[in-house]
Amino acid sequence: MFGNTFLFNGNTMISVISKHMLSRSFSEINFTFKPLDWFDQNVGGLKFGLYIHVPFCKMFCSFCPFYKVLYDEKLRRKYLEAVKREIEKRGLKGKASWLYIGGGTPNLLKAEEICEILSCLKEFVEIDEAGMEGNPFEFTPEYLEKISDAGIAKISMGVETFQSGSLKAVKRAKAGERLIEKVVGEAQRLGISVNVDLMVGLPQQNLEGCLKDAETIVNIGPDQVTIYPYLIISGVEAEPGMDSQSMFTVIESAWNIFRKHGYRRDSVWVFSKSHKIYDSAKDEPVCDYFGLGPAAFSTCGNIQTVNPPIEIYLQMVNNDKRLAFHTELDGKAKVWRVFAHELYKLQLDPKVCSKMPLNIKMVLQVLRMTGYVKGFTVTDKGRYLVHEITKTVVETLPFPLSNPKRIENYGEYVESLKKVGALKV
Repeated sequence: MFGNTFLFNGNTMISVISKHMLSRSFSEINFTFKPLDWFDQNVGGLKFGLYIHVPFCKMFCSFCPFYKVLYDEKLRRKYLEAVKREIEKRGLKGKASWLYIGGGTPNLLKAEEICEILSCLKEFVEIDEAGMEGNPFEFTPEYLEKISDAGIAKISMGVETFQSGSLKAVKRAKAGERLIEKVVGEAQRLGISVNVDLMVGLPQQNLEGCLKDAETIVNIGPDQVTIYPYLIISGVEAEPGMDSQSMFTVIESAWNIFRKHGYRRDSVWVFSKSHKIYDSAKDEPVCDYFGLGPAAFSTCGNIQTVNPPIEIYLQMVNNDKRLAFHTELDGKAKVWRVFAHELYKLQLDPKVCSKMPLNIKMVLQVLRMTGYVKGFTVTDKGRYLVHEITKTVVETLPFPLSNPKRIENYGEYVESLKKVGALKV
């Protein structure tokens, strides 16, 4: 009924129940595509984050589920003007605890354009901490210096693997060891904290190759390494090269390498030497944040919205008529998301746990009784459960742009696409 689910010592029941509850909660989330006010419900709240989506890529990696479009000079310039106008229209104010610029490939924008966006944002909000992801090929010394001066304190690079066969299988260009070493060294010289992403479970990957990647990365010495398992999400084309248990085994083996080189474990998939943690999953599931740019998510209280694709996005900004996918999150889904987030950190917050409803407290008690949690700390035994739960959360999050079944009025959305020429009539 629930597929192949497993835990150490043959105890499968907790994993089955937890994954089923999470999957059922998130699979019930559907969106309506409709006009909305520019001002979000809780804009200017005491604690919020900011996310900017830059959708451009020069090639599409087959493992990536996120919204992207092929890079185009004219489209890039139109995007830049539109995102600045959206910032002005959204009524943002107050202090953002974090800013994350993701994609796509954000550093396909020129460094001066990133600076323009940041300057525009700072007219409306204070930004406590800013980071951006990017392609290592574009992070030149000049680029890094300019974004550092503009306030970018963290960068994240998707290396994924150094194994040529796996990269070729997922249509991704190889970033060599020397390039990564050069970018990490230059960024750190400027005071920028660097995260490097690795993936396990790519086609043609094996344990030996993944551990070789881990050894290579620790010898380079970035501030942080994030190891993701291959995630099966709507929009992903390539088939994984390992099952979930094998991916977990790789991550745990890599952890043995990282800790010998002075890294600590900050969550089930994040390993760091720095206190400037670059983790886009840290606050997004549990706090309000405002998404800017095409396909960007926003969460305000129980309301979640997603901006439309770039064709509709450009028109709506120019016409001053906001359109978005809209849903009201079920309280049950939100509670499970918060609980999964606490487990993801491997160290649960007693204050957060004390506010959980009775059914979640009972689950926590069962996890303690079965040895997966001791007090408020996830045990070595429990990390596999957290790996499976976190993977389930990410794989079942609603992505309306890549999953039409999530859109209740899909026909109306298709008509909007036709009007802007995104679909042939």
